[in-house]
Amino acid sequence: MLTYIKATNIALIEEVELNLDPKLNIFTGETGAGKSMLIDSIQFAIGNRSSKQIIRKGEDMASVTLCFEDQIGMGIEYLKQHEISVEANEIILERVIYQSGRTIYKVNGSVATRQMVKELSSLLIDVHGQHEPQSLLDIASHIRLLDSFGEKDFSQKKEAYRRCYERWQSVKADIQKIGDNDRKKLQLKDMLSFQINEIGSAKLKKDEEENLKEQYDILSHAEKIMMQCQKSYDFLDGETETSATLLLGQAIHALQDISDITTEIKTLYDQFLSIQAELQDATYQMRRFADQVEYSPELLLETQNRLDLIYRLKQKYGSSVEEILAYKAECEKELAELEAGEHNKENLEKELASLEKELKRLGAELSKERRTIASKIEVAIDNHLHDLQMPYAKFEVAINDLDTFNSYGQNDVEFLIRTNLGEDLHPLSKIASGGEISRVMLAIKTVLVLGDTINTVIFDEIDTGISGVAAQKVAEKLAVIAKARQVLCITHLPQIAAMGDIHFLIEKQVSEASTTTHLEELKETAIHEELCRLMGGIVTESTLKSAVEIKTRATLYKEHLA
Repeated sequence: MLTYIKATNIALIEEVELNLDPKLNIFTGETGAGKSMLIDSIQFAIGNRSSKQIIRKGEDMASVTLCFEDQIGMGIEYLKQHEISVEANEIILERVIYQSGRTIYKVNGSVATRQMVKELSSLLIDVHGQHEPQSLLDIASHIRLLDSFGEKDFSQKKEAYRRCYERWQSVKADIQKIGDNDRKKLQLKDMLSFQINEIGSAKLKKDEEENLKEQYDILSHAEKIMMQCQKSYDFLDGETETSATLLLGQAIHALQDISDITTEIKTLYDQFLSIQAELQDATYQMRRFADQVEYSPELLLETQNRLDLIYRLKQKYGSSVEEILAYKAECEKELAELEAGEHNKENLEKELASLEKELKRLGAELSKERRTIASKIEVAIDNHLHDLQMPYAKFEVAINDLDTFNSYGQNDVEFLIRTNLGEDLHPLSKIASGGEISRVMLAIKTVLVLGDTINTVIFDEIDTGISGVAAQKVAEKLAVIAKARQVLCITHLPQIAAMGDIHFLIEKQVSEASTTTHLEELKETAIHEELCRLMGGIVTESTLKSAVEIKTRATLYKEHLA
């Protein structure tokens, strides 16, 4: 039950605070006074889409707070699941929007997401707007309305069907994607296989290119290397008396006899010994290198061809042997995925067949239960239509079976009606009278509301296009609903307003600087005067007497219901 509303800087509303009655709350006011702003404020608070245009001109932000007493407990259970604290069954929804467009949602003081607020509020309040009768004329909405009469077991089957349907769509799309790309995939497989084979047949090795370049440089200069190394060897350790090794040995021998005279000479002597050892080692290494060098035109050509092969592969697949090998690994991975995809297609086709079998089973169950639901609500809605001064009305739910699947099953649904005796049933869209549309909507909503667990219902000008006896019957129907549920109703009819357990007047106040919307709770005399205004606009002794009479009759009717 909605116990309290506070709206700040919402359009023409500067600030409004209301404590609501648990039964029928009536809101009246002149056209243009801002009655819709109250509904807009509630819609804003429960997470419906809104822009910063809702903020009162000249203000930085707007906010709405709603307080609920959750007597049924579904909202409390939702909050417990989301680990939000609750005290005394009270649920407080807050929403603030700033000129920057930033929006903040809070539930019981904890920051929440818009999705959480919408899910929570759907358990607490139901808003039927003044434009909703037009949605009743949309055939696409009929299956949703019919299903809303289903109980928990039906809803669970619908959810199971929905999950199965979504998976079916996904699998079907995957198979279609695979089929559409078969030719491209074959071409890609051929290309990948060729590239993998081309790189694989080269048998590349890490650091191979650097080693080949060095080998090529040696082979291409083999004769010169051998000749120059031989010359160098002759100078270092040749059989001549001037070889470096011989002369260095003589120099060391000359220092040997005086090496123990001074420290400096001993240091020089030791250095020459070290140089001698290094020279002998270097001479040996050079000799061994020269002996290994062999001029081979065949090996030179082989090395050149190998380097050319690597160069061609680098032009195609990477700037180094390492990059080429990495590219080959990626190709192998992609090829494996393509081959797995072919196998996956078979699995997907099997899954699709299984899903279609399950969809048919669930669809048949939903179809059967829809017909059961339809037969019950047809009777209930007919009874309410008769109560609403449509004595010859006949409501029927046409359920057609489909060969294909849709998001609701294998049915399409259309509401048909007969409003006058002797007429055939025809679509709701053929109803010409706005009053008839409103009464059909109210009959449907009455059945829905009384079978629902939501405790607060808002009717925004549900009385459009009706008057006289029909208006009285609509008022009585709202009183019946208000026995079981809290009702907020915006109306312009005195018969409905008189049924209120609490009555608020919505007025527009204009000053030199601004225009504001003001809400005031009316008491007995003021209620009678407002009923006079609704009846004709002038408060006279006779209209006041009529207003008192209407209010008295309404009170007696409600007491009779109790």
